[in-house]
Amino acid sequence: MDSADYWAIADADIDIQNPVTDRKHRLLDDYCDIRDGLKVLDVGCGKAWMLRQWADRFAIDATGVDNNPAFLAAARQKRPARGMLRLVEGDAARFSAAAESYDIVMCLGAVEALGGFVAAIVWMTAAAKPGGAIVVGDLTLKHRPVVQTHEHLPPDPVELAQVIQRHGAEVSALISASDADYERYASHHRHATLRWVREHPDHRDRDDVLDRCNAQWRTYLGTIRPRYGWTIFVANKTA
Repeated sequence: MDSADYWAIADADIDIQNPVTDRKHRLLDDYCDIRDGLKVLDVGCGKAWMLRQWADRFAIDATGVDNNPAFLAAARQKRPARGMLRLVEGDAARFSAAAESYDIVMCLGAVEALGGFVAAIVWMTAAAKPGGAIVVGDLTLKHRPVVQTHEHLPPDPVELAQVIQRHGAEVSALISASDADYERYASHHRHATLRWVREHPDHRDRDDVLDRCNAQWRTYLGTIRPRYGWTIFVANKTA
């Protein structure tokens, strides 16, 4: 099954497509100084939960980019009450963002679409206005192992904050998923995918979906749950 179709199944029960809760996401109202008149870009927006929340309450000019048509269809179901929200289907790396044109540039859980964390920060910083907010969320290591291993591990939040600093932005706030937050997120994926498998016993992709679901669950239980977290970094472009 195509990856976009698989994730449409796995994310069927959730609007916020990362492990951070809605209550924690609302901290971005303050950390990004959201207000009328701002121009906002969300790269890899998925169902565009954050953009939709802001555009309901503020007269913003928002653009979301994602390559999954099912997610964008879900995002289009309700027109925002106050702001303008345009949704662009396509690869994030091919989206042309004018230099220094956005007050807020976000990428929550989609840095690989821009070539990885460092490449994403470079891209986002270029698109942000001087002083503009850069909001990036990614998998982070909870604790660096005492004994050095040859295993590839993601950076911890301190290391990623330093990366952002080196590329022209000052980190002003962090928002982290708790273990319970991540467990809820992973369990929603597991539950929705197994339900789909039960409801489609004769589907040609049933076995593939089940194999992916089981692999994702093993990775969560054996690697993510004991070792990893998920962190949103909020920074401001310094020049």
